[in-house]
Amino acid sequence: MLICLLLLASISKAQVMTLDECVKMAMMSNKQIQATDHMVSQYKHTHKSVYANYFPNISLNASGIYSTFNANAIMDIATPLGNLVGQQIQHTFPLLVNDALRRQISNGFARTIQPLNPEIEFKAKNLLMANILLEQPVYTGGKISTANRMGLLGVKMATHAQELAREKIVVEVYEAYQLLVKAKEMEKVAHQYDSLLNQIDKEVKSAVKHGMASRNDEMKVAVKKSDAELKIRQAENGIRLARMNLCQLIGKPLDSMIEPAEQHDEDMVELVDKNASVTDRTEYQLLELNSQMAYEKVRMEKAAYMPQLGFMLNASFLDGMELQNSKLFRSEFNMAVGAVLKVPLFHANETKHKVAAAKEALQQELLRQEELTGKMNLDLQQQANEVDEAQLELQLRKRNLEQCEENLHLSRSAYSVGMETLSDLLTAQVLWQEAYAQLIESRYMAKVKMMKWRKAAGRI
Repeated sequence: MLICLLLLASISKAQVMTLDECVKMAMMSNKQIQATDHMVSQYKHTHKSVYANYFPNISLNASGIYSTFNANAIMDIATPLGNLVGQQIQHTFPLLVNDALRRQISNGFARTIQPLNPEIEFKAKNLLMANILLEQPVYTGGKISTANRMGLLGVKMATHAQELAREKIVVEVYEAYQLLVKAKEMEKVAHQYDSLLNQIDKEVKSAVKHGMASRNDEMKVAVKKSDAELKIRQAENGIRLARMNLCQLIGKPLDSMIEPAEQHDEDMVELVDKNASVTDRTEYQLLELNSQMAYEKVRMEKAAYMPQLGFMLNASFLDGMELQNSKLFRSEFNMAVGAVLKVPLFHANETKHKVAAAKEALQQELLRQEELTGKMNLDLQQQANEVDEAQLELQLRKRNLEQCEENLHLSRSAYSVGMETLSDLLTAQVLWQEAYAQLIESRYMAKVKMMKWRKAAGRI
């Protein structure tokens, strides 16, 4: 039985996790991060495929054929010889032999020697063919170099998109983690408030028992205790929701019992950097890359104006077939070298309009970059203002809590000697509880605002 209880206790024990551990788990489990990893790999392979155009393209074609095709044919040598004899006689005796007589002589001679026409036998049998072709571009008007630069830009853009997704996850996990820390602090405040009320409740009940306080005072404390019980339940539900939210982000089951390792410490006032610039921001760098990509597209369209030059080397091998029982092709090997030059002349200004369209797209991208840069600068200033306000509010809340603690101490002292009513003491306790809760909320908001400023300034 004891072993079972120990096992249950070990299973139910909460797992304490630091913020860095949560971020690492979120990076490994987040589907968007995994998708961006594949995207970066995709663009790297795409760039390598474009870079391959610098090198020659070598292809091999080979085939082997066996055929039972067999054909016999009679070669007609009588007719051309007859025509040759007739023409020669007409040329020798032009006055005696006209065209009609020439034809009669030719036909007669052809009929005479027709039995001499040879019979030719052709067999396909085995036929082996192989061909190696090497093609190498020499000048393409900048198409290959431009495509290579565009491939590199694509890799950089994919890497920045990956970094943008990572920054988003870091901010979300940080907020969820700090929310859980806040919920735990809220629970402590609720229990402290309830503990103070329990102490007063004992004192009031004792006073009622000895006739030093009225039943009404006891009911006032009971009402406040009900309020404290509700606050404890709200704090517990807040912890449960905050924990589930964090579990969802880091890829753990929603019912996992995790506890934050971070606890409340002295609040460090962190000042924003007045020299921060949006140029360090990932979104700004992506805009820069988009503009560079648009410029490279203009150069790609311009390359269509330019002539293109390349050369080729072809090597072929042929063996097989039979003619008159002897090989027609006896392991013949041939080579050929050639050059190809293509010069665009006219196509209704198609290329001109494509270049103009690419330039218009470039101007749109530059205007978009200028507009979004202005918005990012405004966002950076707004986040800096919110950090300043949140830190000021945090200092004011700390001062307010100190005053409420002092007020509560004085109220308890005055109540104990009968110089203050129970209602005043309960009011002082409520003010202390509210001030403490506001301080925890301000501490949470100050941390969240600072993280958002870091993201706006590109400091994550």
